[in-house]
Amino acid sequence: MRAKIVMRAKIVMRAKTAAYFISLCVGIIGIYIYIVQDKMIFFNVSDQESREFLQGRPGYQEILFTADNGKTYHGMMYLASDEKAPLVIYFGGNGEVSHRNLRMRDERNQWKYFAGYNYLFVDYEGYGLNDGRTHYLNMYEQSLAIFDYAASLPNVDSSRIVVMGYSLGTGSAVHLAANRPIAGLILATPYANGYDLYNGMLPIFTGPIRLLVKQKLPSDEYASHVTCPVLIIASRSDEIVPFSSSERLAKLFSGNVEFMVLDNVLHNYIFQAEGVFDRVQSFLEGGGK
Repeated sequence: MRAKIVMRAKIVMRAKTAAYFISLCVGIIGIYIYIVQDKMIFFNVSDQESREFLQGRPGYQEILFTADNGKTYHGMMYLASDEKAPLVIYFGGNGEVSHRNLRMRDERNQWKYFAGYNYLFVDYEGYGLNDGRTHYLNMYEQSLAIFDYAASLPNVDSSRIVVMGYSLGTGSAVHLAANRPIAGLILATPYANGYDLYNGMLPIFTGPIRLLVKQKLPSDEYASHVTCPVLIIASRSDEIVPFSSSERLAKLFSGNVEFMVLDNVLHNYIFQAEGVFDRVQSFLEGGGK
């Protein structure tokens, strides 16, 4: 009898020890995820070579302005003409920076798809020439500052501003569209919220692990406040942003939504897919319709 009691005590002790070590491992993993997760979302890049490439070329201007929040933002602008013109405000993905993006548009002869439009790309905090650290809340704050700055420019028709976001940048685009009067919204590979974006990269953020997500990026909370026409472009084969997340977001907008569905196109090749830029062009030519 005594031997059985001793054996049970040993089993209980081993179980408690195992539970302790499991809890410790889970805690360490959780702390690690919490610390490194921003590096999964934000790639704070710059490109001095592309900056030098654009300097002095016709139509390109470096942008520098201080917003009402006291922060200074850098970016690049491409001017379609010297006359007042409509504008595309572009919000890039996690590895995009303004100098490289405009250089790519130049080298790939893509300005023809934005014919008649000025084009503005202001870098996130910590990207390009900007100080600071990127966070979804300062992305949202910055998006409104960019619109207010752009709308005040003498060569911008403030009644014809179209907002375009890709991947990470769709969060800023949706937030801006929900809070300012824009003519149209273009979203390439958008997500409903940050949980979907995290799980697209590392599918573990379910249940209690969701509490570790710092970058909430709640586009699903703002979509219903967007009233302008919306063009969504997403691929069923997207390996980063789940297609189901793009579908769910599309259903939340209150206005007219067109959903361009692609097949067999990976996340980073969305804009290289056949017909995508043609559809963007027709959307812009229609003034956001």
